[in-house]
Formats: sequence, C-alpha cells, structure tokens
Amino acid sequence: MKLTTNIKPKIGLWKFLPKIISTKTAQCIYPFIFLPEDIYKDLISLTPKPESVAVLLHEKVHLERQKRKGIILWIILYIISPKFRLNEELLAFKEQIKYLKKLNLTLDLELRAKRLSSWLYLWCISYKKALLELKKL
Repeated sequence: MKLTTNIKPKIGLWKFLPKIISTKTAQCIYPFIFLPEDIYKDLISLTPKPESVAVLLHEKVHLERQKRKGIILWIILYIISPKFRLNEELLAFKEQIKYLKKLNLTLDLELRAKRLSSWLYLWCISYKKALLELKKL
C-alpha cells in the first residue's frame, strides 16, 4: 500500500515514551499520523492486514477533525474535556469498526473500553460505560 508522506513510523524519540504509547498505539498530530513500526511496515507491504488499515482509518478521522477545528484548539479540548475526548475517540472507532464489519471482522471492544477508561485517555469514561458506547457503534 502506498502511504502519503505525512504518515510516519514511530521511531527515534518515541522510544522514550511508555511502551504502550511507543509501540501499541498510533497518534495523530496534524498534519502527521504516527504509527507503531509494526503497523507502518504492514501498511507499506503488498497485502496489509485489515486491522492495520483500520488503525490508519481511525487516525485519519482525527487528522480531518484536527484540520477542521485547528490543531491547537483540538489539542486543548482533547486534554481538558473528557466529553470531547470521548466523542473524538468514538467517532474514530466508528470508522474503524465500519471498515472491519465490511470484511466480517470485529474490533476487540473490551480492550478498547479498558483503554478508554484508563490513564491512556485520561479516564474519560468508566469501563462499563465505554463498553456500552462502543457496542452502540
């Protein structure tokens, strides 16, 4: 798959962050999308896994929303507003799930709910509520 130049592997300074951030999650900071190395390498292969494509689609939702709202305002709202942060993630997960469903695949909702209810997303929602919201998508 051919990727645009704004999509980058997480190398270099990313290695100094906690392992879950440096190797397990993708981040979007407009105009860039940073992907774990394994996902990036998979995406540039001839036959990328649907799960890798789904992660990229998730981050592209963030990219577009950051572009529309403005990166500074988006980041401020993402940090200070649990409601905004949750809404942004649910919108992105919706695209991810929609893509996987077309291929008769699923997303591990329990894992996503666990992460949404953790420090990784600044405890924006309880696990139980996160799981309910994800199941609605």
